[in-house]
Amino acid sequence: MRRDMSGGKKITFIIATTCLILAVPLSAQTKKLQVITERANLYLDADERSPIVETLLKGTTVTLASAIKIRTDWFYVYYISLQTEKTRSGYILDSLVRKLYADVKVVNISSEDEITQPRDIDFNDRYQPIIDWGAAKDKIINLEGRPSGQEKINGLEVIRYKRSIMAKNCLVEYIFDNNRLVTARYNLLEKYADKNRYIEDYLKIKNHLVSKFGAPRADTVTWQDPTYKSNNAFWGTALSMGHLEYHMAWDLSGTELQITLAGIANQVTFGAEFNGLKFKSASF
Repeated sequence: MRRDMSGGKKITFIIATTCLILAVPLSAQTKKLQVITERANLYLDADERSPIVETLLKGTTVTLASAIKIRTDWFYVYYISLQTEKTRSGYILDSLVRKLYADVKVVNISSEDEITQPRDIDFNDRYQPIIDWGAAKDKIINLEGRPSGQEKINGLEVIRYKRSIMAKNCLVEYIFDNNRLVTARYNLLEKYADKNRYIEDYLKIKNHLVSKFGAPRADTVTWQDPTYKSNNAFWGTALSMGHLEYHMAWDLSGTELQITLAGIANQVTFGAEFNGLKFKSASF
């Protein structure tokens, strides 16, 4: 089916170059929480008498670092600070946030086997996901076809498509708030045996985007633990252990693009997320 590529859809060229996301099964995906009070403190320890790491404003999203609550009512989370553009972690009370994920995940479409020789990224691939912020779900389905899966998460709705993008097996996700498209994500469904390969692909994507759109608004490399910092042969290991994180972001024609490479518990998350700036507070 022919797609209208005018107006806001010109941004799809940008997206077609960055469709590498979440290189883990969906059952192991990062899970988001959103602050629901005017202000919420992030503490160094699971105790309100503990030093405050940072005060978060209403609508801020954070990522669970552990699925297990501490002392029954604390979540351990991390997020990228808007002030410093560095990754910060700490504890937040469960009463101050809402879950932006379903408690039970039934989707698991990635391969269980690690790939020893991944294919190279093909930047000449012409697949163009749809970015039309505010568009209704039916319009996206009419253009993309019948989704391979969908679910509702605390008032937000997600539809998914399996696609081959840049010679990679991927999952495309469109997120809707009140039947308006607010966020798009692209999931790499391949797991690399050599964790250094994630870093190589991240840098390839970065160089490609910089050559087209200039320096990113944010570009950080954060060492949570410097154990392997002096030996780049082990940076992939550091990445999978949660010691090393990469992040970059651009603001492009009403669209925010963020790419994050991080890991925890020997799993790697390679994520690109596109948010309509007009609807950013509604995304997750």
